[in-house]
Amino acid sequence: MKMKIASLFMTMLLVLTLGSLAAAEELTGNDVLDNIQDSISANTSQINLRMELHSGGRTRERELEVYRQDGEEMDSSMIRFLAPASVEGTAFLSHDPHDSEDDDMYLYMPALGNVRRISGSQRNGSFVGTDFSYNDLSILGGGSYDEDYDAEILEDLGDKYLLRIIPTDEDIDYKYGYMWVQKSNWFPVEIEFYDSRGDLHKVLTSEQIVQVDGYWTAEKLTMKDVQRDTKTILFLEDIVYDQPIDDRVFTVRYLRR
Repeated sequence: MKMKIASLFMTMLLVLTLGSLAAAEELTGNDVLDNIQDSISANTSQINLRMELHSGGRTRERELEVYRQDGEEMDSSMIRFLAPASVEGTAFLSHDPHDSEDDDMYLYMPALGNVRRISGSQRNGSFVGTDFSYNDLSILGGGSYDEDYDAEILEDLGDKYLLRIIPTDEDIDYKYGYMWVQKSNWFPVEIEFYDSRGDLHKVLTSEQIVQVDGYWTAEKLTMKDVQRDTKTILFLEDIVYDQPIDDRVFTVRYLRR
């Protein structure tokens, strides 16, 4: 009788183990990217951030607000600098239509008094002197990794997945990247971006990850440019999810406000 019970127990253990392995094998890198999107992307978000720019032993501070909205036809985001006076009023607008691979990006700089469209290779340039490129800005307030990258799982690290990500958007000039994703909340805690030569270019780390209104949120983001030895740190001051935002906020005209 004891032998039968032991045999039954071993059979059940084997079935459960094989089932778990099969489930893990069925999960793809792109599935992980979809899970990331589901865990951090709300219908709308309104964010206040404090920014630190570190370069050459100097630290400069900025304050900014971010509005983001996932619509039926397109996703939109608007970023505006609030302080200091040297950058106050500088604003960035992005439209990401669902039926097109091309984003519309616009930058307004009060000193010049005009709105400039950002296109092509310009999107890989520094956003207002930070270590974020214009293409990197989708990271703020949502993330669109599932739209801009393909991924494969390189390793199961127990509590994390290690992914290799390849840009699908030809305007992104990273050759590839490595992403570490927490299994517990599908949050990308670190991403390494490699340039066209295969050299490490930037490292994005997310810290102090908390749940706000059901969405996982990093209270601190650091983008380090290892080639220039500079870094930009974003500190979350306040965030509100899923509250209505006036559509006028996401218009070119509103940039001049």
